[in-house]
Amino acid sequence: MRKVDKLGRIISPKARFWTGLSLIPGYFLIDWLIIKLLLVAVFAIMVTLAGKRIRYIYFLMMTGSITFFHLLTPAGRILWEIGPLTITDGSLETGILKGITLMGLVFLSLFTVTPSLQFPGKLGGLLGRMFYYFEEILDGRKHVKARDFIGSLDRILMEIFPPEALSDPELPEADTGRSYPLAFLYILPLEILVWGSVLLERFF
Repeated sequence: MRKVDKLGRIISPKARFWTGLSLIPGYFLIDWLIIKLLLVAVFAIMVTLAGKRIRYIYFLMMTGSITFFHLLTPAGRILWEIGPLTITDGSLETGILKGITLMGLVFLSLFTVTPSLQFPGKLGGLLGRMFYYFEEILDGRKHVKARDFIGSLDRILMEIFPPEALSDPELPEADTGRSYPLAFLYILPLEILVWGSVLLERFF
């Protein structure tokens, strides 16, 4: 059962998309690990409010893998030596920071991009279908079985893209837009949190 998108009740898909797009440059400029972790936690809350699931084990494994490969190139003060592996503070911090950055970027896209986001023209229609398919595939991952990966994935794709519907998929109904004052309670805190963190890091 698909969860309710609570964010969609207060802000239109386009305003939500452009807000997320404006946060990306500031998010990349932040180098303080503690601030990045705080932002990732906030983004995770927003994903939940958007009615989407987060597979934390997958993202922890992804961050761990990125960190491990950075440890293979030592940099900075040596912390531990485990056999042939030398763990340094520079490589450890850089690996964790990059893994957390990628995790936050995925979370940001999850709560800012919705299947109902539609732009005019053929390109807009293509983007709309792409977002719709992406959303459906994400929602269907829970049905993929490790013992029958190919077969279960094939069944999911057939459910999402039946042959008779491939030419003209039924997209979610477009949102006509909102002008609610509540939208500012979504936009302003996120902008202040991200860009305020950039200023805080630059001046302190």
